[in-house]
Amino acid sequence: YRLVSSNDLAVQGVRKLVISTTTVTGYTRDGTSPNAPIFVEAWDKIRADGGYAAHDWVVKSDPDTVLVPDRLRSKLMPGDEPQNPYPPPFKARPDRGFWVPNCDIMKTWGAGWGDGWPMMYGSIEIVSKDAINAYFANIDVCKGAFAWQSMGEDAFLGLCLRKLEVGELFMRQGDGRCEGGDCTNPDLSAFHPRKDIGSWMECYTA
Repeated sequence: YRLVSSNDLAVQGVRKLVISTTTVTGYTRDGTSPNAPIFVEAWDKIRADGGYAAHDWVVKSDPDTVLVPDRLRSKLMPGDEPQNPYPPPFKARPDRGFWVPNCDIMKTWGAGWGDGWPMMYGSIEIVSKDAINAYFANIDVCKGAFAWQSMGEDAFLGLCLRKLEVGELFMRQGDGRCEGGDCTNPDLSAFHPRKDIGSWMECYTA
């Protein structure tokens, strides 16, 4: 795996990818951080590093996200993927793989697929190798289609992948900004936020 940061955090045994900044100011129209430029740079560092290409899936996880890899791995095994309750209104391109939206809170106001929903909340981003390669190859298309510099990175990445007609595999996670979830729930594989070591480890070992 790789650790992406604006500083060398001196974590031994981990390859670091250093980006220019993690500082952002202001808010998007939805009240979130307009951090898409930061993560566009981060994804470019991942592309240049090339290590992702040795794997079928790429998982970006925030530091305050508890990821339980064995739970996630079991749901991504070919043939064992959960059925998508929110199929997109287009035929996905088979050469462009899949990405994993993880929040369907829009159902609480009676909405379905559309207007950016269901969304991939950025605490955990799960994208297949073919899908991230499609993003890398078409990033300029997406930059030209959206006001990306004033967007949250998760909104931009999700809208970009939809524009590129990448396949979708919905998998709800335990993000407190969506609907949350108990760490003991075996159907969930990521939990957010856990801001201190104690609560992080308590969730991971639940």
